[in-house]
Amino acid sequence: MHDLRRNTMPIKFTLLRTASLILLGLLTSFANAQNSADFPRPPELEPAIKFWTRVYTEVDTNSGFLHDSNNLAIVYKRVNYNRAEIDLHRKRIQEDLQVLATGKRSFLTGHQQEVLEAFPSDVSNSELAAAINAVRFQLGQSDRFVEGMIRSGAYRQHIDRVTQERNLPIELGALPHVESSFHPGAYSHANAAGMWQFIRSTGQRFMRIDHIVDERMDPYTSTHAAMSLLEYNYRVLGTWPLALTAYNHGAGGLSRAVRETGSNRIEDIIANYKGRAFGFASRNFYPQFLAVLDVERRAHALFGILQLDSHPEYEEFELNSYIEAETLASALGVTQEQLKFDNPAIRPIVWEGGKRIPKGYVIKLQRKSLERGSLSSLVAAIPADQQFSYQTPDLSYVVQRGDSLSGIAGRFNTSVAQLMSLNQLRDAHRIQIGQNILLPHDNPAAAAVGRTIASNRETVAPVARPASYNVRSGDTVSTIADRFGLSASELLQLNGIENPNRIYPGQRLSLRAVASEATVQTVAFTTSDSPDLALPAEPVAVADLLAEEAVVDLVASAAVAGMDLSADPSDYSVKSDNTIEIQATETLGHYAEWLGATSAEIRRWNNLTANQQVVMGNRLNLNFSEIDAAQFELRRRQFHIAQQESFFRQYRIQDLDQYTIAANDNISTLATQKYSIPIWLLRQYNPDLDFSMLRIGQTVVFPVVERVAADGQS
Repeated sequence: MHDLRRNTMPIKFTLLRTASLILLGLLTSFANAQNSADFPRPPELEPAIKFWTRVYTEVDTNSGFLHDSNNLAIVYKRVNYNRAEIDLHRKRIQEDLQVLATGKRSFLTGHQQEVLEAFPSDVSNSELAAAINAVRFQLGQSDRFVEGMIRSGAYRQHIDRVTQERNLPIELGALPHVESSFHPGAYSHANAAGMWQFIRSTGQRFMRIDHIVDERMDPYTSTHAAMSLLEYNYRVLGTWPLALTAYNHGAGGLSRAVRETGSNRIEDIIANYKGRAFGFASRNFYPQFLAVLDVERRAHALFGILQLDSHPEYEEFELNSYIEAETLASALGVTQEQLKFDNPAIRPIVWEGGKRIPKGYVIKLQRKSLERGSLSSLVAAIPADQQFSYQTPDLSYVVQRGDSLSGIAGRFNTSVAQLMSLNQLRDAHRIQIGQNILLPHDNPAAAAVGRTIASNRETVAPVARPASYNVRSGDTVSTIADRFGLSASELLQLNGIENPNRIYPGQRLSLRAVASEATVQTVAFTTSDSPDLALPAEPVAVADLLAEEAVVDLVASAAVAGMDLSADPSDYSVKSDNTIEIQATETLGHYAEWLGATSAEIRRWNNLTANQQVVMGNRLNLNFSEIDAAQFELRRRQFHIAQQESFFRQYRIQDLDQYTIAANDNISTLATQKYSIPIWLLRQYNPDLDFSMLRIGQTVVFPVVERVAADGQS
């Protein structure tokens, strides 16, 4: 087990630089030294590894293989990347399989014989019949791999340094070949972004991701985040094959796979786990990675001599004020394009003038671009009246009943694409009543409001009451009502709550009645440093959280918070015996709320006395006579999603600390007071730890978090 102590571009075939030779030599020596120990190659995976090696070396993006999706040893033929041609050949293969599945083995056509020869000689009719619906096309990747090798020269020195500092396997630096071909600006259909392909919810654990800054797009910053995620996956799952697969499928998903298969061997999970979301990509993620290591080791022999991109040298400086991008570029003596190229995490709204580069942001500039002095001295020379203590205020629109994103775009003379980019929306058809939609600042109304607020910071900008609020620890009905100008009775009535003591952290409370179609359309101008007026989370379809048969009344309740539970290894499922594992922060009151029952009934089902508390990790019997288990699971997941989304809107994980338990230590006090983290996050990093039986001298891993800057809330 590995030590985890914390301490498209033309292909260029030219003379290889000395630095490139050194890099390739290092990759080969490190891979040969560690690969067998940290990254085993079970014999069961060899057909898949061989298949992906062929994908990365034999076919480019103009062609690909028609193959069996379940058995990658079966490759039917190579075809051009043309939809009509692919469909024609797939249909013909399926027709031949239908004939062969009847048992016919003589008087075959030439094409039928070719299809049969793709299988072992002892193939059965049932296997051939099963293959009919498993004919899949895989696009070639050889040209992208070479492009990725060339691009990797700019980043591998940094990546290798990060892995070595963290005492992680250096082979992890090859992962961007699988994720993005080392393209720092890559986006996927699943809204993963950057060289390391983080989805928003997972990335927010480790990086700033909002409408001003998206650190997923910075290949250097996101490298630290990627290694933090891989380190977390390894800590939770215990092996690198599982940790890597979890990079694609989530630590929560792989934890479920281990529980359901009863094995932590990657070959067993690939063969036997039937999770709904554990599809072709997840099953093949680790074999792809092993293939990448093989191909990278043999890159010189396979592709010839490559000239890798050079590693740029940067100077960095943390801003202590808010500065316009145009002002900063001028002060540094560079173009905005150069500043933008060196700082890809800064979002378009800043370059367009709608926001300032935020205070606390670490600006990077290539040393070769600095001709007039050091970065720090040039920033210090910016006149005081061009350095601001506040961010440019947001302009946003509150979605009303009947609105569509295209309608909003037309009303404010912008485009759907610009609104989706500015608000980081996944789907143009998924907006909610009460959601705040940020508007471009080139709108005349925005400019007027911005001038008014900037000229008089003492004047409170008019704000619209948010549509909803996530309850935080320590909140009461009265404090929430006071904060948003409501009476306690109004707040209770809006949310159908009878008992004012029955609210809990993570619960989402409505703050406004649902607007009717006749409601006047309003624009809310809000300052971005207001802690209670954060950009609403991206909606997630209920089907993304649970099975498609999820209940209609919950589907109709719009969407749940924008985080998923992919990084959460906790077991939120209901077992076949109607029991659940008690998780951190859950109470009998929560279970009663989600079940439509009473706490007294739950106590009776479990023979609990009136004063007896539920204990995290224990199992609890539940009764599903009022709602079914799927409804309960959904409500339970919504609670934890909201809770985690709220936390990571305010905090980021920066480091890990291995703490040794001493006499009189209290785990809850350590978590909440020393490290300022919730128990649920502590348990995610220590999933096998029995918190009720800690021993003196025992090591507990505590994530170290930092608070997100006020203008970084999203």
